[in-house]
Amino acid sequence: MFCPRCHRRFDDDAHRFCAYDGERLVTTPDMSNIPHKPTAESGTMLNGRYEVRGLIGRGGMARIYLAEDKQTNEPVAVKILDSLHLRTPGARERFDREARIANVVTHPNIVKVLDTGQRTDGVPFMVLEYLFGETLGDWLRRNQTMSLHITLPVLSQMGAGLAAAHHAGIVHRDVKPDNLFLVGEPGEPYGVKVLDFGLSRLETAKTVSQMGMSLGTPEYMPPEQVVGDMTDARSDIYSLGVVMYRMCVGKLPFRHDDDALLLAHQLVTAPPEPSDVVPGFDRAMEGVILKAIRKHRNDRYQTMDGFVEDIERLMGKRLGSLHAGLLPRGPDVYQPQSDMAKMAAKFFYRKLGLVAPEWKK
Repeated sequence: MFCPRCHRRFDDDAHRFCAYDGERLVTTPDMSNIPHKPTAESGTMLNGRYEVRGLIGRGGMARIYLAEDKQTNEPVAVKILDSLHLRTPGARERFDREARIANVVTHPNIVKVLDTGQRTDGVPFMVLEYLFGETLGDWLRRNQTMSLHITLPVLSQMGAGLAAAHHAGIVHRDVKPDNLFLVGEPGEPYGVKVLDFGLSRLETAKTVSQMGMSLGTPEYMPPEQVVGDMTDARSDIYSLGVVMYRMCVGKLPFRHDDDALLLAHQLVTAPPEPSDVVPGFDRAMEGVILKAIRKHRNDRYQTMDGFVEDIERLMGKRLGSLHAGLLPRGPDVYQPQSDMAKMAAKFFYRKLGLVAPEWKK
């Protein structure tokens, strides 16, 4: 069952009205109301089941199409790897990895991968649940900040989805607003879906990198990923902390046209405290943000569950003191672990006109 107002789905037929807004539920959404652009792919049948209607979006290496599942008459999203990237090193691997993640973890706050396949020309595709709404990135490009009563529930759901992935041994490694989807209409209580596990890895696997540089989004990248050290669940906590900073403060802690300089700041520069940017900023909220984005992993929240618990305390849904507490004293500068990471760190120090310290063996 489907709510035509907030676009939430209910898996059983027992519901007649939406639990969130009271709207009468319908069996299937009206596909004629879904915006899409007809293309050469329109009318194509995939896996003998999914009829492509038109283009609805583009990503870095893939195009997203609206399609109709002919077995259920439901809209679905079909993600097709751009044929130009078939020979791009690692592109096919990343695309296939995202599809495999669906077999490892399922959670209400993670987008569902419904099916996979290949076109007759060998180009891979995956079929995703169709989401009504927009990415947090699109929302933030229109609005400077998000109000507290929306921010905290949204962050709680984001953290819950990522925590489920972490419990399955999966690190996302590219948490950013464009990979966090707000389900529903503006002004309604948002549902949240975590998207795009293409850069994720199992914690036992090697770091995904290209030409010696870690992949990811510089504005949200944790220090260990900047220099190519191994990432873990705390890396996603850092990235989500930067997302929280952007949502609450209205700007990123670090921004620069030169990605190398931006990454150097992620490594060694203390972020501006929210209360220095926004006078009167809530101190408890500030403590949670600053703990999440500490340079040293051991000083951050050690689990995403711990981060979510503090968000719930800020919401008044959980009793007890914040895990954030007092932050450690002294400079907060990342110490690279591997020899390759130390070499990379020296490069970034030079970008800032600094001399790198002699790190312990």
